[in-house]
Amino acid sequence: MFAGLGNFLLDLLINKYNRYMLDIEKIKETMQKPRFSKMVARYQFLIENLHKVDISKHEVFQRTYNCFFQLRRNEEYRRQHFAFMEKHKANKSIRFQEILIFLSGIQDTVEASFASKMLSIINPDMPVLDSKVLFKLGLKKPAADCPTKLQDTVELYNKICEWYTEFYCKADFKNWIKLFDGYYQNSGISAAKKVDFVLWQMDNE
Repeated sequence: MFAGLGNFLLDLLINKYNRYMLDIEKIKETMQKPRFSKMVARYQFLIENLHKVDISKHEVFQRTYNCFFQLRRNEEYRRQHFAFMEKHKANKSIRFQEILIFLSGIQDTVEASFASKMLSIINPDMPVLDSKVLFKLGLKKPAADCPTKLQDTVELYNKICEWYTEFYCKADFKNWIKLFDGYYQNSGISAAKKVDFVLWQMDNE
């Protein structure tokens, strides 16, 4: 059950944003764009090399990751980011909250997006929390000055995870996957990431 929002609101959100999520022709258009195929290739490189290289030292992996996730932070932040990721990359059970607390301690701000992006590489079944995804789902981040921002961010991420679980049961999800697999056969990409790709790359209107 979609905790806190309810199935009714879940359906309402999907209907409200159906110009993104139910328009098959628009999704086809998105998947045919050169930028979409470039993003898929970069992601495949990251997943294929995650356990082959020491990512705390591998410059090509780091550059690809920085480009894919737009990790624009200072050198010390990136050093700690990749060191933590290398240490925990084999732990698929690591929680969003653990990564969030660590990264937020480096930057002294709640690093919701980058925490979810790291998690999505360690465990490809986990979705990403970023502004595009939130917009498409009709959700918002906690206010910057909210005293419970970190905990509220964890709850927000849980809502996104629950939305994905519900969406996996929808006919539209099956159509998305069928389309994705038609363009990118044997991609090795998880269902969650296929949904992420469409949400990320479809233009905001």
